[in-house]
Amino acid sequence: MLRALFLNACVLVTLTYALSLSYRQWPLSGGRWPLLKLLAFAGMGTVLLLFPAELGPGVVLDLRAVPVLLVTLEYGLLQGLSVAAAILSARYLQGGSGVIPGALALLLVTLVAGGARRFAGLTLKGLAGRRWFWAALLCLPYPLTLLMLPGGAAVFERLATPLVLMNTAGLLLCVSVLEGRFETLWATRSLMQQAERDALTALPNRRRFDADLLSLGVQDALLLIDIDHFKRVNDTFGHPAGDQVLQQVAARLAEVVRAQDTVYRYGGEEFAVILKRVRCEEVIQLAERLRVSVEALPLGSLNGASVTVSVGVAHQGRGLALVQQADAALYAAKHAGRNRVHVAPGSSEAGQGG
Repeated sequence: MLRALFLNACVLVTLTYALSLSYRQWPLSGGRWPLLKLLAFAGMGTVLLLFPAELGPGVVLDLRAVPVLLVTLEYGLLQGLSVAAAILSARYLQGGSGVIPGALALLLVTLVAGGARRFAGLTLKGLAGRRWFWAALLCLPYPLTLLMLPGGAAVFERLATPLVLMNTAGLLLCVSVLEGRFETLWATRSLMQQAERDALTALPNRRRFDADLLSLGVQDALLLIDIDHFKRVNDTFGHPAGDQVLQQVAARLAEVVRAQDTVYRYGGEEFAVILKRVRCEEVIQLAERLRVSVEALPLGSLNGASVTVSVGVAHQGRGLALVQQADAALYAAKHAGRNRVHVAPGSSEAGQGG
């Protein structure tokens, strides 16, 4: 029996580790109904049925409840019940005298886990605090259906504790494996964000911009924005004041753009804005709104004065070609007197401001 229990536990942990590798990014993706994940958990429970430990006549231990508990805590009661139904279908095909008590036991712990998730806010991460307490509490109802077997009271007295302990240990092992994977994904995501975030303005930096540029579609547009006479700001008020200007302009740009748009620190006193899913006639309006909002921004570091920006716009092209068009439009805006919006030829009609 001990060999069978050990084998079942090894299969459980191995399958959990293999499943954890299917989580590739943080935050976890999969949507409301992560069908492939549910199928994988159901397959895990079905495989565990193949390596049972015989505890008594009609009583087997195979840790099938663990994947159901994991699904219920992570995704919800309905998803947990769907996985339980798939596992119970396989158990029914196996036959045996313990089919009905086993089915009721699995449904019972699923309902308990669903209730704990809904009313106590318990999730997989919630087990990180009082692990043994919560895990044992979830598994505690599992052996109650032993009372339905012939001589149920004696069977319950002899086997209830092993059932609770083994399922609790199996649940905690799997939670540890998944948490390790989740922590790795979170740490990787945090490091990537740090590497792609400008330290001064907290905007995405040039590295992030270059990556996002590759995914632009035909309905997207690019703005290059340069603060006018920024060297004069540094020379007159000092570099700390110049840094504050960059921070305030960055914050204003990020505040004014639409939710689907992104502002980047492109380099020095230059910013970039990627406009997603924007019509040609809207591009100048959005660019002009950004220009006016910066001009109207009082800057405490400049004794209440303000700065202006020049904006180059490109709406036709992809990748580096789009950047070159926007850069040429920005140069034209500078050459025409600054504090204005200029649109690259072929994008739409040029606009003038200031």
